[in-house]
Amino acid sequence: MSMLGNIFCGPGITCSPLIGYLTVAMAIIIFVGTIYLILAAVFGPRMGYLVVAVAFFGWMIILSGLWVSGYFISQGPTTKKDLGPRGTEPHWQPIGVGVAVASPKYPMVSKYPGKPWFQPTNPTDPRQASVGTVTTAVQEFMAERANQQLVSAGKEKASQAISNLGGSTGVAPTALVQPADFTVNNVAFTPAGHTSLAAARVVYNGGGPSLIVFAYHDSGDVPIFSYAFLVVSILGFLIHLPFLDRAERKRKAVLTGGRQPQWLGPA
Repeated sequence: MSMLGNIFCGPGITCSPLIGYLTVAMAIIIFVGTIYLILAAVFGPRMGYLVVAVAFFGWMIILSGLWVSGYFISQGPTTKKDLGPRGTEPHWQPIGVGVAVASPKYPMVSKYPGKPWFQPTNPTDPRQASVGTVTTAVQEFMAERANQQLVSAGKEKASQAISNLGGSTGVAPTALVQPADFTVNNVAFTPAGHTSLAAARVVYNGGGPSLIVFAYHDSGDVPIFSYAFLVVSILGFLIHLPFLDRAERKRKAVLTGGRQPQWLGPA
């Protein structure tokens, strides 16, 4: 639900989540409600709702089907997938930091930077591409930890920005420590079963000890929302379709007096 509340209100402005919820509610009322009013005027409230529901869920099946498997439904093998709502992206998740690090789950952590750790130096090594992502993940992790400690000590600061959308006030935090304030080097990798591990040395540019940070690779779950939309759309379609069929039969019985009219030939 947090996605609904994240509405852009201007540079550096964080609006109240109420703005996001109202925006979505207004869109549904305007774009779906107007269609329902027209159909309700023709078919009646109940059947008008069923027509809108079946059409909506049918359209959502097509749309979420494109999100899930564009390869089969859209433009061929080059069609990109997961273009709808995205879940957790693949990322490196730091889970330990210290002058010396040990882990009962990953005992090879204590052997860094020796074997089995490997530092890719060959430009053609596919792991070379992960060095940059690990570096960014470690910098952001260290900056977040440092700022949390500063906030706990009461040394935080914030810039105020007022949005003219509903008069809401948003607070845009100005971090005391930025990710670029940390230097990361000696990035190394090693497998741990089906999990990829990474470790690196990091030092604060303003001074301090050299720390070791290790992380594991989280493959994420990007298509989870696309599959959720597809499943809910199929269920919604299958639930409403029999009721629409029954309502259509009753409407036909009312219009024809309960039996099919006599066929008198072509008009």
